Amino acid sequence: MKIGIVGASGFVGNRAVEVFHAQGHEIRPIVRSANSINGMTQQDLDNRIVNAFDQSALEVAFRGCDVVIHSILGSPGLIRGTAAPTYKAAEKAGVRRIVYLSSMIVHRSAPAIGTTEASPLVEKQPFPTHPAKIYAERKLMQLRKRGSVEVVIFRPRVVFSPRSRWVSELANQLASGSAYFINEGKGICNSVYIDNLIHGLQLGMTVPDADGEAFFVGDRELVTWFDFYHPFAEAFGVDPTQIPSLEVPDFPHSWKQELSSSIFNSQLVQKILASIPKDFKQKLKKQKQNTSSPEVVEKIQERQPLIKAEPVVTEMMAELQQSQYKLPFTKAERILGYAPIVSFDQGCQLSLEWLSQLKQFESFLKK
Repeated sequence: MKIGIVGASGFVGNRAVEVFHAQGHEIRPIVRSANSINGMTQQDLDNRIVNAFDQSALEVAFRGCDVVIHSILGSPGLIRGTAAPTYKAAEKAGVRRIVYLSSMIVHRSAPAIGTTEASPLVEKQPFPTHPAKIYAERKLMQLRKRGSVEVVIFRPRVVFSPRSRWVSELANQLASGSAYFINEGKGICNSVYIDNLIHGLQLGMTVPDADGEAFFVGDRELVTWFDFYHPFAEAFGVDPTQIPSLEVPDFPHSWKQELSSSIFNSQLVQKILASIPKDFKQKLKKQKQNTSSPEVVEKIQERQPLIKAEPVVTEMMAELQQSQYKLPFTKAERILGYAPIVSFDQGCQLSLEWLSQLKQFESFLKK
């Protein structure tokens, strides 16, 4: 197949490029800037630089593609504002199917017991990205009803592997002493190793009965947050039973913060930001760069050990770690023939092997 991947430089998109290219498919990575191409592991492909709000540019990028994978991460405005242009461009370009990467967050980070893909989506949530995903799903399905391009939706959550923020952030917390549990880590971690998700996406590109459906995919094992932390903690020489279990604090939401966030994350503002030349943005970033920027922090980490820090409970992690339910992927098994191809233990081991190659963790990981 010829596969267009919108958001090809992102975590999932990049791995999809690697896997599908290795399988012999013709891949067209679609990214927002030349810098995005430079960050990809596979750079010698038919890369296209496109503003994802620009329907005409997307149409040109999609021409000749059988399937388009939409895997954009970003602000709520970006998530909302790129759904319709993607569908309309795909239709004009003659694309057969769009595979949209949503998230289980449409059911909350701690989904209600008994949740399935058919359960009502939870619109009132404290995180603006969550209802944005709901909007994008619904918009695509509305367009499908009167359009010719098929739509398949996937709703993963804790996608981990080498290069995953779940792995790198946990490693940073273990190294700095800021790791923590809620309720001793007994909550359910709805994990999915990246290659299990990519396997699901592959089935979603081809199975005829998948059109118009949404799917959960995950690891076979029932994984608690203690289970998720355990192999990484041991590799860092940390006794996981000694990781502190913290109380969930109050998380106030002031109307000023919500209004500011709403304006910045709106479709209009994000569309304007997307139209600003990348080199101009880079100049602004350099002018504002300070020792707290990710680039500088990374350089510091390469030269010296991480500074010890106190655990700080975030609202997102507090909700995630209180989950009491493993989302079922029986629907994906029945319709797609989905089955995990990598075990949870294998996924952890591969992730640890990647961490062992990073300079900033050399002095922490047990030999």
